[in-house]
Amino acid sequence: MRIRRVEKFKKLRKRQYKKVFLYLFILPTISIFLGYIIRTLFILPLMAAK
Repeated sequence: MRIRRVEKFKKLRKRQYKKVFLYLFILPTISIFLGYIIRTLFILPLMAAK
């Protein structure tokens, strides 16, 4: 019984670490990268054309 509970909480902790890693590292990196792409493809050429 105890072994099952321990394994269950280990799995929950592992999932929690994955979510923390996702929200702290992956999503900010993706948003910065997308902002850079949008700026270089759309905003800078429009500013240079004027």
